[in-house]
Amino acid sequence: MTRVKNFLKGACLLLALLTVASCNKDMFNEADYNTLVETVQPVKNIQASHTWQLAATHYITVEPRAYKASMKRLQILSANPARGQGADILGDYLLTGSDREYVAFTAPSILTQFYAALIDEAGTYTVTPFKASDRNIAFDSPTDVRAAVDEKKTGLQVFSYCFEDEMPQPGDYDYNDVVLRISQERTATNQITLNVTLAAVGSLAQVAAAIRLVGYNFEDIERVTTVDDESFDEGIRKSAVPFINSTDLLMSSISGEAVINLFEDAHVATGAYGYTSEGYIPRYKYNVSKTTSEEYEMVSPRTVSYVITFKNPTLLDYFTLATLDPFVIVEYNGILMEEHAVYEYRNYTVLHDYSQPTSAVILPWALVVPTGSFRYPLDGINIGFANDDALFGAYMTNNHSFGQWASNSTTSCDWYNYPTSNMVY
Repeated sequence: MTRVKNFLKGACLLLALLTVASCNKDMFNEADYNTLVETVQPVKNIQASHTWQLAATHYITVEPRAYKASMKRLQILSANPARGQGADILGDYLLTGSDREYVAFTAPSILTQFYAALIDEAGTYTVTPFKASDRNIAFDSPTDVRAAVDEKKTGLQVFSYCFEDEMPQPGDYDYNDVVLRISQERTATNQITLNVTLAAVGSLAQVAAAIRLVGYNFEDIERVTTVDDESFDEGIRKSAVPFINSTDLLMSSISGEAVINLFEDAHVATGAYGYTSEGYIPRYKYNVSKTTSEEYEMVSPRTVSYVITFKNPTLLDYFTLATLDPFVIVEYNGILMEEHAVYEYRNYTVLHDYSQPTSAVILPWALVVPTGSFRYPLDGINIGFANDDALFGAYMTNNHSFGQWASNSTTSCDWYNYPTSNMVY
C-alpha cells in the first residue's frame, strides 16, 4: 500500500513539474523529473540496461538441395504441421531456385526449436527441424518428405503492441490505451501485406498511429493500398492541427523513411461511433473492461490489411516483424509526441520534431509482446508491481512475473503467458 501511495504522490508532483516546465522551458529540471519518475515506478530496481525485448531476429542460410527444382516456397515454422501440430508461420519466402537462400525471421526469445518447410505447388511439405543456434539449414535428411498438411494447422505469427498514452508523464502502466495486433505475409514477389488489428482503446484522449518501416526509404516503395479499400480513417475530419498531416497511406518521415499511415484518431478507427451533430467524437474506453457502463464499451476488434508493393523485391527476404516500428502520437501541453513500441527507437522523431528527457531508468511507455493472444490488463490494473519480494498486478506469478523480468531481463522472459485471469481482458 505504501508503494501505491508513493506512486500517486509522485505522479501529482510530476504533473506539477511538467506543467511549470511547459510554461517556462528554462525552469524544467531534468534531474528532478528523473527522480520523480523513478519514485512512481511500480517496479523497484529496474535493470538499467534493459532492452525490453521479448523477441529475437535470426539470420539463416537455407540449402534446398535435391528438392529445390520442385519447391516454390519456404516457410519457417514454430512447430511441425506435418505431425499435426499447430504452427505459427515465422517467415514466408518465395524460392529463387538458387543453391542457397538467405533469409531472416523474428520469433519469441523463449523459442529454441524451429522447423523449415519446403512447399511445392500442390501444397505438400518437406520439413526439417533446426535449433535457434543453427545458421545453416540443409535438407539432407528431412524428418517429413512430401507430407500432406492441413492448412488450418498453420497461421500467421502475430505480435501485440501495447501503449500508454500519457508521455512524458508516467501512466497507470496497464498498457491498454491503444493495443494493436500485427501480422505480415508475403503476398507476391514484390509485396508484403500487413494485417493491422485495433484491439483496444483504453484512452479517452485522441491518439493517432503509424508504422515506420525500419531500413526502407520512402523511395523504396512503389505504392501502398488496402484490401477492399478499407480505412481506419473512414469519416475522419482533419482538425486545424492534425496529429498526422497527411491523408496518404504512404508517408515520408522527417529523414525520408517509409511510414504507413494507420489512423488519425483511435476512437474513430474503432468504427463504433462517428461524429455527433455538434461535431465532436464520443469517447469511450473500448475493450478494457468486462462490463459496459457510461465509460466502457465492448466492440469487435477491427482489422485493416495494408498491401505494400516494393520497387525491389530482393529486399523482402529480410522483412520481418522486427522491421516494423509502430508508434502512436499523443498531445501534451500543445506538443505532439511519438511513443514507439520498440524500445530501441524510443527517441526517434519520425513525423514530429521535439525533445524529451531520456536519462531516467523507467518503464517504457509501450511494450511489444510476441503473441497475438496476449491478454493485456484491464483498465487501471497495473501490469506488474514488484517491490522486494512482493509481487502484485496482472502478471505476478512468481518466476513468471512482469516485475521480475523488469528487474532482470534474463528471468521470467515468459511472463506474458502467466496472466492473473481476473485482472486481464
